Amino acid sequence: MFKRDYFMRQIEQMTQVLHRILFNKEHIPLGDAQQQLDEASRHLLGLNVRSLQALSSKDILELLSYHGNLDTAKAMVIVDMFVGRGDLLRQHEQTDEAYLAYVKSLDLLLHLSLSSEVGPKDEENAEISSRILTSLDRLKAWMIPEDMKRLLFAHYEKQGDYAKVEDVLFHYMEDHPDQADLIGQGIIFYEKLLDMEDLQLETGNFSKEEARDGLRIVKRKLDSFEEITNDHK
Repeated sequence: MFKRDYFMRQIEQMTQVLHRILFNKEHIPLGDAQQQLDEASRHLLGLNVRSLQALSSKDILELLSYHGNLDTAKAMVIVDMFVGRGDLLRQHEQTDEAYLAYVKSLDLLLHLSLSSEVGPKDEENAEISSRILTSLDRLKAWMIPEDMKRLLFAHYEKQGDYAKVEDVLFHYMEDHPDQADLIGQGIIFYEKLLDMEDLQLETGNFSKEEARDGLRIVKRKLDSFEEITNDHK
């Protein structure tokens, strides 16, 4: 209970700061709003938002780990910071920079979800998963980077949402026909599903028949990819 209360207090504190800044975003210059956001970030986290955004998500999570324990609440606060920065930039029609901030927030959420510190049944997991859905909706007008689709594949598999894993896999094959890495992971994924009990598959909105069909499709896709590759050698 203490961990949950701490987690929510940290997020609530940052949310209040962001709401105060964003509520006034139309009345103050972008530079002043960003400065306020940076000051709030330095106060809570020791670095301004732009410095944090320049770090990789793995590095951010490392900085937030103490004696092997990840401070999940602070990671979520940083996610909110990136979203807040994106909202500010989009309000001022700096859409390219806004996109980068939104992508960074999703990337950090996915790394957080896949961290060994967060289990599928942990209290924080539901909050992280909900925010990932919100982030995807926020980015629906833009292209999600290829490496992030791989993380999304792993996220949904960890959550046991097998239907969404397949959606990501098929969209990936359509968007990146020259990339075979995720296809190989797709074969492993379907083979694991075929070893599961029917009830477990039903919980993930899937079935043995769908797994067999999916396996047949990705194997055919991989064979076709290898034939094309060999022809070009």
